[in-house]
Amino acid sequence: MATEQEQRDGQSPRRRVFEILEHGRRREPASRAIDWLLVVLVVANVVATVAHTVPDIAARHGAALQLLDRVCVLVFAVEYLARIWVAPEHPLLHRHTPAGARVRFAATPLMVIDALALLPLLLELLFPRNELMLLTRLVRFLKLARYSPALATLGRLIASERRALLACVIIFTGILLAAAAAMHVVEGAVQPDKLGDMPKAIWWAASMLAKIGGGELAPLTTPGRIIAAITVMLGIVCFALPVAIIGRGFYEEIRRRDFVVTFAMVARVPLFARLDAAAIASLVGMLRARTVPAATTIIRKGGRGDAMYFIASGRVEVESANDKVVLQEGDFFGEIALLSREPRSATVTALRPTDLLVLDADDFLRLVDRLPDIGAKVQA
Repeated sequence: MATEQEQRDGQSPRRRVFEILEHGRRREPASRAIDWLLVVLVVANVVATVAHTVPDIAARHGAALQLLDRVCVLVFAVEYLARIWVAPEHPLLHRHTPAGARVRFAATPLMVIDALALLPLLLELLFPRNELMLLTRLVRFLKLARYSPALATLGRLIASERRALLACVIIFTGILLAAAAAMHVVEGAVQPDKLGDMPKAIWWAASMLAKIGGGELAPLTTPGRIIAAITVMLGIVCFALPVAIIGRGFYEEIRRRDFVVTFAMVARVPLFARLDAAAIASLVGMLRARTVPAATTIIRKGGRGDAMYFIASGRVEVESANDKVVLQEGDFFGEIALLSREPRSATVTALRPTDLLVLDADDFLRLVDRLPDIGAKVQA
């Protein structure tokens, strides 16, 4: 089986750049180095932008800060163009022409953020320099979203919990309108300048729900004070609900996954390479990730077959009764026990730090039932 170095040597330059930029191999030193360089530049650029608003610092170090900004913009521009160049290598875009793939890739959220990071320089060249133009550089901070798997996980979590979160919004809106209407009826005649109409009452209710306090506007009647107290308590409930939903899901997601399973990571597995985009996207949701250190026993002979494993990076040794076999990136193991429904026939140990994609038994059976070709390849 070809080594990782031999696999890299056989790649085209564009494919090689794609692997580095889009994390085809998570433990690649070049990929990690570029990620760290870009993160450092983003943070340095944001800090320099904030410092530039201090008159004394701007007077003494303005030229140096401007030079740092130009260097950062140059690196960000090279990164953006490189990502556009390698877009045809993305598994989702294989069916498009190179030009079509690049246009579609440029419209993705992370690429839009990268483009916005370059926009401040263009604005400064076209319009007179002012503090507002300077602060537009802060949009570059959003580039850090690309390098935070936890943020990506949070985004998916919000999308998956959108119905529950929408229910929270509806509840909040209902409480807001009810509190505003009640206060308008009770206090409108007493404080017409502050609660004499519904828009003013809605502003009061929003302030009570969001800030836990109505500012300078205090109810003057006993019913008004009761309504205000109830509104404050309901405000706590309104904000506790979405926080609990997101917090619970976020904790479970981070605890369940040692790293984020990406589309590109799944598409790199030879068994899945010929699947269409929809099938791979569904697999991303089925697979969970696990990172194991070297010398860790992943499965033990005689154990129950509850999952099969795909190697995203690293190397493992399969020790059966007859021989030992070394598996590496792209290989899979653990399927025999799932197919035969018998105990594990081998012990598998990580030879070095290894990233695994884990497919649970129930998901495996659903996958084989839905995609018979995959089942045939696994059994071969």
